[in-house]
Amino acid sequence: PIELHSRETYRSAKLQMWIRNGHLADSPYWHSLLGYKHELLSYKSAADGNSFFFAPNGNVDPAAELNATAEAFVEPIPSDPNQHAICRFPARFHWFVTTLGLDVSGFPKPECTEFDEFAAHLKAESISYVFASFYSGHPASLFGHTFLKFNRTDSSRINEVAADPTMSYGARVTSVNPFFYFTYGMFGGFSGTLEVQPFKFMLASYTEGEQRDLWEFRLNLTESEVEQMVRAAWEMNSTHYDYYFLSENCSYRLLDLLEVGHPGLELTADYFWTVHPVDTVKQVVEENGLGVRLIYYPATETRYRHRIALLSNTERLLVFRLSEGDLSAIDEVRGLRASLVADLATEAVLLRSNDRGELRLEDRSILEKIESLKAGLPDPSAVPGYEFFPNQRNPLIGHETTMTMLSGGRSSLGHFSELRFRPALHDLQDRANGYSPYSELAFFSGRVRIYDDGHVALQDFRLMDLLTLSPVAPGLRPLSWETQLGVRSGLPQTFRGSDNFSNLESWKFQDAYQDQNIAYGRFGIGYSYEPYADSILGSSLVYLLVGGSLEGSSNMTSEILPSIRAGVLFRPVSVLGVRIEYNGFDYSRNSELAREERSGALNLAVTRWLALEIGYLTWPEHDYSEAMASVKVYF
Repeated sequence: PIELHSRETYRSAKLQMWIRNGHLADSPYWHSLLGYKHELLSYKSAADGNSFFFAPNGNVDPAAELNATAEAFVEPIPSDPNQHAICRFPARFHWFVTTLGLDVSGFPKPECTEFDEFAAHLKAESISYVFASFYSGHPASLFGHTFLKFNRTDSSRINEVAADPTMSYGARVTSVNPFFYFTYGMFGGFSGTLEVQPFKFMLASYTEGEQRDLWEFRLNLTESEVEQMVRAAWEMNSTHYDYYFLSENCSYRLLDLLEVGHPGLELTADYFWTVHPVDTVKQVVEENGLGVRLIYYPATETRYRHRIALLSNTERLLVFRLSEGDLSAIDEVRGLRASLVADLATEAVLLRSNDRGELRLEDRSILEKIESLKAGLPDPSAVPGYEFFPNQRNPLIGHETTMTMLSGGRSSLGHFSELRFRPALHDLQDRANGYSPYSELAFFSGRVRIYDDGHVALQDFRLMDLLTLSPVAPGLRPLSWETQLGVRSGLPQTFRGSDNFSNLESWKFQDAYQDQNIAYGRFGIGYSYEPYADSILGSSLVYLLVGGSLEGSSNMTSEILPSIRAGVLFRPVSVLGVRIEYNGFDYSRNSELAREERSGALNLAVTRWLALEIGYLTWPEHDYSEAMASVKVYF
């Protein structure tokens, strides 16, 4: 830094001379403040609003913008002092005077009342990076969500941290039409905005409304670093950014703030076109060593599922009676058991909340009466097994999100090699640690197959593949559901073993069985069940979904047809997943497509980055089958 310049009124020309002499426009920190990324021949800022820049070409020229900013810092104070550059861009001003060793008395002294109020509200001892677990009920939350929490104390007690402010970044949604929602979200049609809310709102919305666990990671940032993050957040809210679900999303902008708060961090440079919230958690907490403490806030359903297993069948019936307002049910049990029954009745009522964590008037009345009963009972936390920490759900231990799979195998059409690429996120038989154990989520997943005679087929391309299996439990009857949208090869499904084609070359010249790509959309709902929940035998799930499928191609008439999907998932240990599945389709009588598919897969996770898988598939109606072995690499 240059020696301290004090007791003078600074002029633009002198400031710009110091900027040139210090090569400040080349500073990586200046680039972080403005969100500059180096492109092929120039720079480009991520900010999409003109109000963020003083220079006409400030979004692409860091030097021009720095000179114009310095000039704005010495402009006279306007009638509204909050509009002065020092008030609008306090993070830039703090960096500028600190780096050049300048005395703030040499600049105008506007009263920045709006920023001061904002900064005072976010005054904190420390800051946390919080991950809200994966949620299938809303497209924007399929990948999880992250936000910042400003900690006014070191406590983790809910009643003491409920008022702590949080900051999240999300899309300003302008259309709820499913088509436009998906299109705008994928291609930047929404603007992003920072939102500050008390932590109690996040608890109500996530843990009670959407039934998502919260994982809070306290970070080892200093007080001055947190203050600079607050200044940068104020600046960020003065403009707008185009919001992209897969890249410039809820987590990406928070990484920008962390880079500004902690000089030397390089977080956003590690991402190409997809930014998954769970990856940013690993990056911030593990790879950069910023995490110092973990606090877990389980969702209402998570608490309920764990603790209902501690009750006998008789006690469970008392829970249901009490949750419906029959207060006399508590008289049939004593001591700690009564405490546990009342506690579970409270959770049962909370499970009736809407997606914002709000209860109907009658449910609020029941809840208040149960809380009054609990006041005279002992603390249920003394019940063995009451407190729990599901370390297997910790997002830090999950496999990496992007996956490439290399396969080789033998089918009724000959030997083949296959390449699959899945940008996100998780297959049902993958290692479940760190993820929702009974879900599948894939976007833009594709498989290309090469047969031994050189024939290349697009085996499958899935624009989306969502499967959420929520097991039923005492007092819980959640629906499981699936939706798929994509294109697949028709070769396996139209093969007929009885025709005795010796190889694919003879097969593909048959007019009736041309290699065709079949477009399809599928939706199904049903139920799933854990036969051995909380058993030492490992986890297991049985599921059944019924629904419909829309299919068609250039060589076949489009059909809307009933479909069924049934399966079993078994994990004897956390690293081994076995999946057996049946799919049935009720095609029209004259359809050449096979109607029943049976498949199985065994997945062995070697590390977080590597897994081995073997699979088998058959369409028995047409005597088609295939078996293959695969190596899955996660990154």
